[in-house]
This record gives sequence, structure tokens and C-alpha cells, in this order.
Amino acid sequence: MSTINIEGVYVPVVTPFRADESVDEAGFTTAVEFLLDAGVAGIVVGGTTGEYYAMSLEERAAQLELGAKLIGGKAQLIAGCNSGATRDVITLAKHAQGHGYEAIMLSPPPTSLPRQHELAAHVEAVADASGLPIILYNFPARSGVEYGFESLDLLADNPAVVAIKESSGDFSRFLALRKRYEGRIEVMCGSDDQAFDYMAWGVRSWLDGPGNGMPAEHVAFTKTMLAGDFELGRRQYEALLPWIWNLEEGSYVQKMKRSMAHRGVAVGEARRPLLALSDADAAGLVAALDESINAFAAISG
Repeated sequence: MSTINIEGVYVPVVTPFRADESVDEAGFTTAVEFLLDAGVAGIVVGGTTGEYYAMSLEERAAQLELGAKLIGGKAQLIAGCNSGATRDVITLAKHAQGHGYEAIMLSPPPTSLPRQHELAAHVEAVADASGLPIILYNFPARSGVEYGFESLDLLADNPAVVAIKESSGDFSRFLALRKRYEGRIEVMCGSDDQAFDYMAWGVRSWLDGPGNGMPAEHVAFTKTMLAGDFELGRRQYEALLPWIWNLEEGSYVQKMKRSMAHRGVAVGEARRPLLALSDADAAGLVAALDESINAFAAISG
């Protein structure tokens, strides 16, 4: 089993689509380059922010291949391999392993509502089949199931399970995870409106969908926190919050793509069933984004 050192900003890259909803490979290249130029530590290809749930297995396999060509050797390469069936996850995970991916991000299978022992067995099966480190992704509002203490207790001593992206929004749960699994499962911040708090408590990584729109700023904030300058980090994070709060209000994927377009990175609209933002929502988003960009620049300048 290979290992992976986790530190810094990790971004689940968006999937650009053309007007006919086909995958835009040139747009994907531009989006990846935007992240690499900002100095992110790692990129997740095929994550939730990448709309994997709306893509076929064939599209996802092709995207993993393109991601490996663009990212390999420039940032840590992580594959989002989630699906409703364990066998499909294994197919994607093996494909990722064959193209040089360094780890897999794995949320509970959606819709089926596996029990905790079934969830642990799912993770172990993927780990055994792929031979890659596993980053668990806990976001019960999306998957309907949580990596609870029962499943984590079953997985904590498995060397393949290296980290958990905690996106529940329950800060007391984060504190409990940190204490209960210290030295066994590393906690990554996945609650974007709590990133300062996570890192003040010693977390060293932010797996960060909003990093698609403000990657350089998120990298700068994370470096500040890792250097121990919490006062500057607090001010930088305060600058990021207007935009993060707007994203948290809903229509997250559409807002992320519109934010990137506002910054000169055209990635198209979300794939249906998601629809384009209303003019009012888009105006509010852009106003919040500009507020955050300008406030961050004033601090860092």
C-alpha cells in the first residue's frame, strides 16, 4: 500500500460542459491549469463538485485519463470514484490506479442507505481492489448516510484509510473525530465555513470546492495558518466569508461555475437537472465574490 502526505489546499475540480452538455476537454484543461498556477497541493478529479453523478462511467474514465495527463507530477492526483454500486466504484478505482492516481476519495454510496458494517465493507473492498490510499468523504446531507463511529472504528486500523474529509458542519463531531482517531485517520477540513476553526485546532489541509473560484487566495490563507500566523489568517478568512456564505445558500455548482467565469475561466453551465442561475442570484453571487476578492487583496497587498 502506497502512502500520501496530506497538507495544503486540495480542490475537487469542476467538469466544464458545452452548450449541448457534452464534456468540454479544453475547458477542463483551462480549469486544471488555473488551479495548478495557484499552487494547490492536490486536485480531485471526478468529485461531487465535478458533477460525477450526472456523468456516465465512460465519461468519468476518460476524464480520469485526461486528469492524469494534466496533473501528474504537478500536484497530488486524487480520484473521485463514487457510485451507487461497489463494483462500479472498483472499476473506476482500478482505472485510476492504472493511470497513476495517488489516492481515492470515497463517500458513502448514495440512495441505498447502507448500514455501518456494510459501509465499512464497501470501503475495504475498494481499498483491496485498488491498492490505493482512501480519503473518506463525510457529507451526510448529500449521501444520506454518515461515516459514523461504528464504521470508522471498523476502518481506523486499516492502513489504506488515511484521512476523512469532514463536511458534516457539526464542529463537535470534528472535535470528537480528531481525538478518537488521532494518529490513525487524519481529518481534512471539508466544512468551508469552518476552515479557520479547523486549522486553528491543528488540521493541516482543506479539501475545498470553493478553491475552484479563488485558488490563489485559499492557498495563501492555508499557508498563513500552517505558518502559525492566526491573526493574519483570521483576517484573510474573514475576507473569504462573504463569497463562501453566498455559496452555502444553495445552487452551489452553478455558483462555482459562474464564479470561475467571472474570473476569466469559462467552464459552461451545470449539467441538468441543475439549471442556470437567475439574474438576481448571479448578481448577488458576483457582488459577494468581488467583495471577497477586494478584501483579500487589501489585506495581502
